[in-house]
Amino acid sequence: MAAIEKLLKEILTNYEKKSYEAAEKAADELIAAHPDFPRGQFLKAVILDETGRAAQAEEHYARAENRYTLWSRLALQLHDSDPERALVYYERVIKADPENNTIRFMLGSLYEKMGRTNEARSCFQGLQPVREALSRILIPIGFLIIMISGAVIMMKRGDRSLAFFLVLSAGVCLLWLKRDGGKAMRMWAKKKQYQE
Repeated sequence: MAAIEKLLKEILTNYEKKSYEAAEKAADELIAAHPDFPRGQFLKAVILDETGRAAQAEEHYARAENRYTLWSRLALQLHDSDPERALVYYERVIKADPENNTIRFMLGSLYEKMGRTNEARSCFQGLQPVREALSRILIPIGFLIIMISGAVIMMKRGDRSLAFFLVLSAGVCLLWLKRDGGKAMRMWAKKKQYQE
């Protein structure tokens, strides 16, 4: 496992510097040692794709399993360090999954940061904040209520150890709500900002 991590780090470091030759060499080493490792196949495909070898890249994308998830991760990784390359991958994911609010929000934020207001507006107007509020706020609140209610019931029955775990789970749920609820509210605010 340490060998995989070392090679992945080498590939990504060289890729970020656009040292494609060194990145490809490390990717080839990783694939030779672990041909069924999806991230190795994916990174090889990205390198081939960005160096004008799209047909060869497609073979590796096919072996990488879920290219859209990996493109999303790559775009997030490049978001601040290389916005132009991040745009390419955000746009590919949005083309495949136009209702992906998280990627749409990140793409809109990147357009906004780059001063491309019309593209940012298009992304933010396409957000579905009601769906985000449901999944990021209402569902965690429901879990929180269930956990606290369960803890109260367990305390009344004298089962303090189970009640402790329910309270602990409710605390985790509260952190989840804080993190994700904030994202949903930021999406809602951006949609509203760009509707005016």
